[in-house]
Amino acid sequence: MIGRRNRRSQGVVAYICATLFAIFSFLFIVAYQSPLLEAFYDKVATGKLDYNRYVAGLFMTGILLLVAMGLNRFARFRREWTALAYLPSTLLLAFFTDIDRSMYVGGWSCWGWIGIFILGFAIYFALAYVLKRLRSINTSNSIAHNPLRIIWRNLIIFVILFLIAGTLSNGDENFKREALAVSYCKSGDYGKALEVGYKSLDASQELTAIRSYALAMNSDMGERLFEYPQLYASEGLLPRLVQTSPLVPDTVFAFIGDRPVANETAAEFLDRIAHKDSVSPAVREMYLSSLLLNRNLYIFEKEIRCLYDSIPADELPKHFREALVLYSSLDSCYTLELRSDTLFQQFDSLKAIEAKYADPIVRNNYVRKDFGRTYWWYFLYGK
Repeated sequence: MIGRRNRRSQGVVAYICATLFAIFSFLFIVAYQSPLLEAFYDKVATGKLDYNRYVAGLFMTGILLLVAMGLNRFARFRREWTALAYLPSTLLLAFFTDIDRSMYVGGWSCWGWIGIFILGFAIYFALAYVLKRLRSINTSNSIAHNPLRIIWRNLIIFVILFLIAGTLSNGDENFKREALAVSYCKSGDYGKALEVGYKSLDASQELTAIRSYALAMNSDMGERLFEYPQLYASEGLLPRLVQTSPLVPDTVFAFIGDRPVANETAAEFLDRIAHKDSVSPAVREMYLSSLLLNRNLYIFEKEIRCLYDSIPADELPKHFREALVLYSSLDSCYTLELRSDTLFQQFDSLKAIEAKYADPIVRNNYVRKDFGRTYWWYFLYGK
């Protein structure tokens, strides 16, 4: 009778553990690491089939459950140690989602993961052996006697396993943001792509180029470019010719209608094509933005008169108007007429903050607080 009750109770514990792991694995694949898996799938499948994260989540979770249950037929983890059966599957889950830039640029090494698997399986079978010996010594320990201990020990083990999965899988936030932003771009949702990492003050050059592409596709570059950290001047506007992120360079250059030649900088490339009659307004905005990023205000003022000669200054994109207000403060011979004095008043407020704080770090922080998403802050304080 006691043996039957123990088997029934062990069945319940095994079912609960399997359910907990399945939920974690599915969410880990579908929500947390889905962009990385999609980027890897696109690289391998070369875009022939659409990636479905739910199908991938169900398939991979099913495989991991089968691995855990199959190995546990030999290891026989029971009672409060049942969750240990999922150690190999946890390592496999981390391995499957340890996807990084090396799939584009090379340099990936398997030796680290070989060491992790050897160590993980050594611990797995050593624990299985020790626990079997302990059970054979203390056969009177009934599973029904300590239900709370069984629950809490398994939960603690799962917490440790889940932390292992999160630690060993890819933790490069910039690469994750790149993959997620490109995923939105592929579906045509450029607004969502621009929300990825919006509040972060850090951005890789690849993520900056992806945002530039999304802004251009949304015709928002002149309005929103300096809402994001710009750490690479005009080079951040374009992807590298050789793919280093989930964004395929040919996608951007097909939109622009041309591609750089050897040793041509982004600024030189955009300057070369911006004056063609066939080029789109978004590409002209990209060219003018490259001048702002390189702080070439004098050339910017000349080019905007050439390219936007029929557009009143009030109707120019926000950052272009900010640049002209700044230029008017630097060149006493230049006069800018706007129907509203709002921009001039805001710029005067910035200058007042600068005059108020002598310490450069304090002044920088206060200016960033109110004007951190303007061209003024980039020109005066940005890198």
